[in-house]
Amino acid sequence: MTLGTRTARFVQLGLVAAGIALLVVLVRRIGVAQLLAHLRGFGWAAFAGVVLFELAFDLCNTMAWRTTLPRDTRVGLPLLFCVREAGVAINQLTPTATVGGEIVKAMLLRPRLPATATAASLVATRMSYALAQTLVVLLGLAAVLRRLRNTPDLATAVVAVVVATTVGVVAFVWLQRRGMFAALTAVAGRLGVGGTLVARAQATGGALDAHLTAFYAERPAAFAASVLWHCGGQLVGLFQLAYLLAGLGFPTPLTTCLAMEAFALVLDAAAFLVPGRIGVQEAGRVLVFTTFGLGAPTALAAAVIVRLNQLAAAALGLVCLAYLTVSPAGASPSPARTRREPRAPEP
Repeated sequence: MTLGTRTARFVQLGLVAAGIALLVVLVRRIGVAQLLAHLRGFGWAAFAGVVLFELAFDLCNTMAWRTTLPRDTRVGLPLLFCVREAGVAINQLTPTATVGGEIVKAMLLRPRLPATATAASLVATRMSYALAQTLVVLLGLAAVLRRLRNTPDLATAVVAVVVATTVGVVAFVWLQRRGMFAALTAVAGRLGVGGTLVARAQATGGALDAHLTAFYAERPAAFAASVLWHCGGQLVGLFQLAYLLAGLGFPTPLTTCLAMEAFALVLDAAAFLVPGRIGVQEAGRVLVFTTFGLGAPTALAAAVIVRLNQLAAAALGLVCLAYLTVSPAGASPSPARTRREPRAPEP
């Protein structure tokens, strides 16, 4: 283990510890008894409804991913849904900053699809997802700023994060269209960063760039469809939030839910370094909900329900991962496996 790896691990553990400490302080300050009372009032039947909304959200995002796969890919929707759930579970439960789950998705699809084609589709759908979230944030930003008019520092920070995120997403899509992965790995190799990992990445960076360049140039409608499916998923998320708040005795119009979701996405983006956003997600949701009029105990109960919903989805993902790992059903090769990958341009 290199010094850089050890340092990164210590930083991750420190962030997790800080997040847990923040959550403990939050629960103690608001009150365990009040939290449990709100959760009991919500009930397991209502929680099952939250999970069903989550599955509909995941289905929309699976459809968004499906549109970015190569046209001749023979991967059924149920299999792709299970693969996605498995990857999301790894992202939720391990400190891999969403990278680990993408690797798992590529590995599970390897018998049916070349790794580079899978990786290109994952990058493209990640960008379409980011664009859909950016659209939600921009639509809800005005209402958020109206609520924060008495806290100008926080309002300024929210605007700064929104601008930085939007610029970053647009810039990343622009760079992808011009072949960025081979260049990045080459620069990292010259700087001596990453060692053998970068050396392996250099071998596939050109092919990945070729896939992405061809996808954006030849299939703009597929990318647009991916964005629309992700927007549909965001709409499902708004209905899920309205359902959750109604179950807690706080009926909320969809326009207000849009503003809440936009605010939450901004806070999540600011806390991306914390593995699983432990503690900071709950604190962020409490800030969002209290900003829009909920009492602190109700806000914390809503935040805990959001976390439990994520854990339920992660548990389903682990079941999918176990099934796909031990079952040969999802591992039979297809013609997609044997086709040649696009060659990287000659230097």
